[in-house]
This record gives sequence, C-alpha cells and structure tokens, in this order.
Amino acid sequence: MKIYKHSVIIAVLLLTAFSAICQQGSKSVELNYTVGIPTGNFKNLTDKTSFRGFEAAYLFGITDQISLGLQIGFQDFYQKYPRQTYSEPGYDLSAVITSSVQTVPIMLKAKYILSANGFLQPYASFAAGGNIISYEKYYGEFVDSKTSFGFAAQPELGIHIPFGKGKRSGFHMAAGYNYMPFTFNDANGLSHALVKAGVSIEVND
Repeated sequence: MKIYKHSVIIAVLLLTAFSAICQQGSKSVELNYTVGIPTGNFKNLTDKTSFRGFEAAYLFGITDQISLGLQIGFQDFYQKYPRQTYSEPGYDLSAVITSSVQTVPIMLKAKYILSANGFLQPYASFAAGGNIISYEKYYGEFVDSKTSFGFAAQPELGIHIPFGKGKRSGFHMAAGYNYMPFTFNDANGLSHALVKAGVSIEVND
C-alpha cells in the first residue's frame, strides 16, 4: 500500500502549495473514469486494455477559458499468460506468467477551452509531472518486482458539455495519451492511450 500512501502525500503537498498561489478565480473538481490502452513497447508486456482507472483534478480558473491545477490518476494493467517453459543454465522453469503494472501519475495540468460559448465546448489540455510505478511479473511463485518514481506527461483533446449555474460545471469526454518512460527487465516504456469520461463540478465558496 506504500505506493498509494506516497501518492496521496505528494498530491496534498502540491495542492496546498498551488492553492496558496491561485487565490482568485473559479475553482472546480474533475472526476474521470479512464480506460487505458497499451501502445508501443508496453504491448510486449501486456496488450490487454485496462478498464480499471480513474483521475481526479483540482483546477483554478485563470480566465473563462484557461485553468491550471493538479491532477492525480490511477491505472491498473493485468495479464496472465499460458504456462511456458524457460531454460536457464542448470535448470528449466515451467510456470504461468502474470504481468501486473499500476501507474499513479501526479501532474500539474493546464486546460484551455477553445470556445466558452455553445452547448459543446472543445478543449485541449496538457499535464506533466511525476509517476509512481509498481511493476510485478510472476513466474509461478517467483516474482520480479520494482517500484519507482519517474516522469509522466499527458496531452488531451476533449468536449465539455456545460450545465448548472453560470454553466461552469459540466460533463466531458476526451481522448489522451500518457507518456511514461520506464525500463526494467522486459519492460521498456509504459505509455498508453486513454479514453475518459467524467464530470467537472464548480466548488467556489
């Protein structure tokens, strides 16, 4: 559980520092359900789409179209392979292979709504920061594992559908890409495409 405790502590510290800077303007919370799709070298480790993901962001409105804030996410990738035999000097190992990877990106995020008018409001965003990674690969009862902290970046394009007082809250749908360098054993990058849907709720006092 250390990976989750560390991510929460880092997120709270960053959010406290950021909120002290951004005292003016609107404030909103974004909650997203995310689907992760492995791409590139990550597919050599697992080619299974992950339906176990979420994101949460706290954003401060600088203008009606620009907001800045902190985003934290989680994605869980898992795949079990049929039994295989691996030969090493002096012995053969026959085992079921299981890959398990969890990513917890904690990033600063900038969001720009291309048009603040209309029922459908297209937007673009970019986030960058750190990434807590938990990697485990099981060979039967034997396991290779590593927990590390690395870089992460996320460009995103989406559609915002406003509702509520002042049309400052809303639903949204988006597609993005998580760039996540990581090298360990047979893992050479954990980058993956994202499809997400969620809600943005204004939380001004």
